[in-house]
Amino acid sequence: MKRIFIFLLGAMLLTASAGAAVWPAWGNDALIWAQQASIDKTFLDAPDAYVTRGMAARLMYEAAGRPEVSAECPFSDVSDAEADAVAWAAKQGYVTGVGDGYYDPDRTVMRQELAAILYRQAGLPAVVGQNLGKYQDRKEIASWAVSPMLWCVQTEIVRGKSADLIAPEDPVTVAEALTMLKRAAELPDVSGIHADLHALTAVHRPVGSQGENGAVQYLKKRFTEMGYEVTLQSYEDGQGRKGSNVVAVKAAPLPNADILVLSAHHDSVPTAYGANDNASGVAALLYVAELLQDIPTDTEVRFISFTDEENGKCGSRFYTSSLAQAEKERMVGNIQFDMLGGLGTEDALVCTMDGEANWVSDLLQQQDSALRRGRETASDHASLQLAGVPSVLLMQNGRGYLYHSAADTAEQLNPYAIARTAERAGAAVKEILSADTPSYRALAREQGQNYTYRQTRQNVIYFGSSRSDTEAYIGAAGEWVDTHEVKGEGWTDVYDTYRYAMRWFDEETPIHTYYQYRNGFLERIELRPEETGYTQAQVRAAIEAMYGAPASEEQGRSSWADPVYSKYITLSTDEQGALVTVSNYSVGITNVLSSYQVKGGQVQIADPKDRAVWEYLCTILPLEARQKITQFNLFSDGYSNILAYTSPVEENGVTDNSRFCISIDYYDVYDENGARRDWSKLTYTILHEYGHVLLEDETQVDLTKGDSTHDPASFVEGSFRYAFYQTFWKDLGDSAVSDYEVNPTHYVSRYGANYFHEDIADTFAVFVLGGEPEGDTVAEQKLKFFWNDTEMTALRDTIRQQLGLEAFD
Repeated sequence: MKRIFIFLLGAMLLTASAGAAVWPAWGNDALIWAQQASIDKTFLDAPDAYVTRGMAARLMYEAAGRPEVSAECPFSDVSDAEADAVAWAAKQGYVTGVGDGYYDPDRTVMRQELAAILYRQAGLPAVVGQNLGKYQDRKEIASWAVSPMLWCVQTEIVRGKSADLIAPEDPVTVAEALTMLKRAAELPDVSGIHADLHALTAVHRPVGSQGENGAVQYLKKRFTEMGYEVTLQSYEDGQGRKGSNVVAVKAAPLPNADILVLSAHHDSVPTAYGANDNASGVAALLYVAELLQDIPTDTEVRFISFTDEENGKCGSRFYTSSLAQAEKERMVGNIQFDMLGGLGTEDALVCTMDGEANWVSDLLQQQDSALRRGRETASDHASLQLAGVPSVLLMQNGRGYLYHSAADTAEQLNPYAIARTAERAGAAVKEILSADTPSYRALAREQGQNYTYRQTRQNVIYFGSSRSDTEAYIGAAGEWVDTHEVKGEGWTDVYDTYRYAMRWFDEETPIHTYYQYRNGFLERIELRPEETGYTQAQVRAAIEAMYGAPASEEQGRSSWADPVYSKYITLSTDEQGALVTVSNYSVGITNVLSSYQVKGGQVQIADPKDRAVWEYLCTILPLEARQKITQFNLFSDGYSNILAYTSPVEENGVTDNSRFCISIDYYDVYDENGARRDWSKLTYTILHEYGHVLLEDETQVDLTKGDSTHDPASFVEGSFRYAFYQTFWKDLGDSAVSDYEVNPTHYVSRYGANYFHEDIADTFAVFVLGGEPEGDTVAEQKLKFFWNDTEMTALRDTIRQQLGLEAFD
């Protein structure tokens, strides 16, 4: 019988390229896996053969270990050689017939068909639209295959044939099929991640809230059940809000052992359920804790979930301030988990505060060469790093679509991305814990104690920010130097100066840096290079190496302007010696770099960078939605200021709100070298700006009856805008900032509370990108207001199809 089967199977192998018997390099791991699973050698000898429906069932059956089959094959056209496999796969619900009792076993399987089979094998898990938008051929995916393909892309079972092609209708070769089967078989169990995400995101968790306390108790219970020793460190902020840092310890056999810190933060912003930021990081922390619970160790491991990260990393700063010096000297490293698996993001980054490698990032990248390194200060790793502990942040690549919004819910996350990152970290940590691995303490002390914040050209300085926000961003507390007052008739300005040690202009030796806060807000920075041994000539050479020749030279004062990163730098001398001043520099939103007239929603753009931004807008907004966009501008007020804005067209002093101009900041979408920045943020912003077009046009606003599109007197009675205003804003006045402080869950985002026109536009963007709300906060009632409008839901469907989040009709 075996001889007959081999003959039949050989006859059925439809070879893609005649004579090909060598496995492709990308399939070698699948070949080894298939050999270990005892997949029939006839398959393994034909990696380029196209897989038929019968062969697909056979491969799955053999990979499952050839289980005993008692049922008859339900299809009349299946050969005896494949009957057991097809009968087994059909009974499991993995494969289906084509009708009238037929299976069509000889038909070649397409990529989307095998995706559907594996999706059924996995139990039809819930999926979130992830990353199909980048594939130009996504419209070729059959409607029945959208969820399977989304899931397979989400889990990385299916990867693109190229960077922008998913090829859903391409036939599947044996090598491809076995690669997909291997990936499916090795998927992590994400049920625990699902459970943790849903438990943590049941309510909002800002510091001091019942929700935050509930998260603390949940974490205490989870870590205790794993066998760790758990303590709660009580915390109280300056406003009397109380929270707790949760510290779970895996003890080492010796009391003076190295300490490794794995951390996340469990608080959320007041507007959000905080699934991505940062229940995702906490879920990863718990996942790693479970991986390590039975692993022998010569290193103490501390799993810490911090409170009050969202208000300046205060919980982690409080924790590090409580550590004894001897305790800090035992700490060899920190891995922080923050924002993983968010909608609109891809894979993960390992970030240090300044983008430079340390031993922790090196180890993680050795474990996975595909893990790229980045620069980020905005999480709790900064507190550990500034305490002298080499630290990294594991985070998603991109901010994602639903950052800090009311739609940041567990259903919008990719649990497999969270698990992948956690397993990367777990593999690195296991190596650290091994008794065969030497101590990292000497290296950690060398890297940690010599660490000084590095002010790169690319690091934004947020002039106008409070001292607490500024210090949270740079992760350092300044030393008070001076306070003085400047008085005038009826007013007094208070100037406080704090000193920091920072590296500037790519130099290694720190420079004494003096931040001047006017009435508590950053106004100006002074550097005194001679205090740390620099000559004026040396510091000038360093500035010129970064910025080139001065923009101006006059009266012993040299100046450099950096419009991309909004800095104005001067070098001069005074009675104390060489002086470098750094102040804010922006030419404002009137700095239009290029402008294009749009007709019928289309425009010809020669410049490839400009054209790419317009084409990206077109991948989000369908042609019919672009009809009232008649002008497209690229401007810049500097990176990280205003990303985009929209306004009605004005001609001869007359505003025409049947035509709009959308302006996008060039340096918020490209860096100074022309490389793309995070376009997931651009996606959200384009939808927000389109919300202005949609809800401020002539059908919504009658400019003959009011002063502007923002004047409620001009809102057309019976329009969507009018009804939304009457329902949610009529008693709030021009701004709801004060109401937000009392009722943050009334707004889909903090930004929306500024003005009505921003709130309705932000609500539109969250409505399109998020799921249908299940709660009943006022913010969710606003979202439901959109959901209850059939025209809005139809528009949502169309845009989500454009983005690859839903199937095309």
